[in-house]
Order: sequence, then structure tokens, then C-alpha cells
Amino acid sequence: MQTLNGLHIAIASGSEQVQQYLQKAFIKLGADVSLCGFLNGDFVRQLEHGISANVILIDMNDSYDEDEDALDLLLDRIDLPILFHDSDSYDINEPKQCCSFSEKTIDKLAHKLAELVDKSELLVHKEPSAVDKEPSAIDKKPSAGNEPSLSKPPLVRQKSVAVPILEAKSGDDLVLLSLPDEPPENILNVWVLGASIGGPEAVKRFLSKVPAELPVAFVLAQHLGDGFVSLLAHQLDRASRFKVKEALAGDTLKHGEVIVVPVENRMTLNKAGRIEFVDEQWQGYYKPSIDCVIDEVTSSFGTTSGVIIFSGMGADGVLASKQFAEKYQGLIWAQTPDTCVISSMPDSVREQNLVSYSGSPEALAFKLSMHYKVRLS
Repeated sequence: MQTLNGLHIAIASGSEQVQQYLQKAFIKLGADVSLCGFLNGDFVRQLEHGISANVILIDMNDSYDEDEDALDLLLDRIDLPILFHDSDSYDINEPKQCCSFSEKTIDKLAHKLAELVDKSELLVHKEPSAVDKEPSAIDKKPSAGNEPSLSKPPLVRQKSVAVPILEAKSGDDLVLLSLPDEPPENILNVWVLGASIGGPEAVKRFLSKVPAELPVAFVLAQHLGDGFVSLLAHQLDRASRFKVKEALAGDTLKHGEVIVVPVENRMTLNKAGRIEFVDEQWQGYYKPSIDCVIDEVTSSFGTTSGVIIFSGMGADGVLASKQFAEKYQGLIWAQTPDTCVISSMPDSVREQNLVSYSGSPEALAFKLSMHYKVRLS
């Protein structure tokens, strides 16, 4: 078991039970939990003024729907390494899950916290100057054991490196990601939004929470009657910080934009994100085919693409999602059943064990925001 002696940790979680559990677990490993609470303005202010911490652990779950401002404030003002952990896959009310959480996840989190502080270059030892080498009166005073106490070299905060994010893929399978805040110009992050019945409202709620600076382009495949694409794009554009528009031949995908896939014309993409139409019908019963759109996007963009399945009927999207997962180990998320009008479409993907995260539309937006909220300062 990893020990955390000398580590000062600040913990934020939307669940008081998780707060208490993590606090007790890390104290048991020797850490000093200097701050533990909800991620809000007061949490950030305490870190700014007097709270001693050298790493922050943020537990992500649906409770964070209204904390986007606090997260932005934290990232803007606090230059400390941050470890994001998703506890949604754990039910700590269940004794067995609690035991598993304690023995496996806590140990992995402890290792990542220690590694993060060690490698982040946020806290480094400075070579003592001539003044620093001169012991103070306190340092000269013998300790209780009649041995001179050793003064520690001062710690100096440096510019941060990319803040890693800890993603919970499933259960205790944790994967460390380290992605740049602004990708190189020739790299596009493209996510497919697949939706059917209940999808327009779910996607609207999702886009209303997506921050404008998110380095992502969205391709929306919504099962829809012909003639309603323009109306849907207009309605979503009014609710979103992203530019939402119909797909046009010759246009190129850009970060900060949502492209609504047409119903009748089959759309294709090249590796540069250029949109073209082909004289072919969408395969399958549904128009547009979510399977076809996922295949187009993930074939072109591979590991820089992702999939989110929203409310809908049927199983459109399962086949291409499975291929995406097998070939690229790609991220596939889905809307939770209780927030769907009809949940059979996201449920079908979940039943294949392809979904690494489920949440409400707002929680999905926040999850995506934190996935790319990695910065160089």
C-alpha cells in the first residue's frame, strides 16, 4: 500500500460521504488532508488564502452539474497539480463496493497523487544561497535529542506542467491521460453526438453547458424528419456557445462548431475534416445512420475522436461503437436512463460494456470539459 507521508491534500467532492471516506483513507496513509469539502467558490478562496496543499483531488460525479464556475476559478487561480477521479461507478452505500473502493482504488489514487506531486515540477528544491546556508537562531537550537535540527530547503512553486486527469474506465480500471489544452493546429478532436427520440432537448441541455473554449468539434447525428434540420440547427445555436450549423459540402470541421448531419444526403469526411456528400442512401432503417456517422468520424480521426449516445429508441450506434472500442479503445459515453425520454439506444451501447461514463446531459458536458481542462501555465 502506497504511503503519503508529508503530502498535503485538498479534496473536493459533491458527496459528503465520499469526502469523509477519502479523508479518512488518506489520513490513514499518512497524508495531511488540509482541505475537504464541496468544489465551490469558498473552496477556491481557502486554497488562495492560507490553506497549505501540494495536490488537489477532485471527485467527479453528477453532483457537479452546477459547479462549472468554481472549476474554472480553480484552474485559473490555483497552480497546483489536480487529479480528477470519477466515483460514479462506485456505490459506497454497498459494503462490498466500499471494501473494493478502499483496497484497490485508494491505493491507485495514492500512487497517482504521490507520482503527480513528484513529477509535476510544481514544488522543487532550490539550491540554498549564501544567506540560506546560514542557519537561523531556531536552526542552531539543539533538538530534544541533543542533535542539531536540520532546516529544510525552501520549496519554490514553478510553472505547472500539463495537469493530468484520472479517468475511471470501469470499476477499478484507472487510466491516466495527459492531453494538451490547445492541440496542434493539424489535430482535430471530433465527437459524434448520436440521438433519437428525446435527443433534441438532451443535446440542447448538453450544448448549453459546453464552454466556448473547449477544443472540440461536434458532429450531431439526430434521427429526424426531412426538412427539420435547419430548425434544429437554429434552436441549438441559440442555446449553445458553439456555432451550430447544417453540414455543407466543402466545409471543414472546426473546433467550436457543431455540424448537424443531413437526413437524406449521406455525408462523408476526409482526414482533414472536409465534408462531402455521396450519392448513396444511409445504411439501415434510420436517417441519418448513427452507425455510419460514427464510422466516418472515427475512421478519419481515430484516437482524437469520441462518441456520446443520447436519448433514443433502438440500437443505432452500437455496431460502430463496438468497432471504435476494439480498434482505438475509444471513449464512448452515454446519457443515463433516468434522464432520457427513451433510453433503449444508450442502454444498448451500455449492455455491450462499451460505455466508460454515463451521466445527465449536463454531467456529460462537465465530464467533457474536465477531459480537456488540461493547461500549460
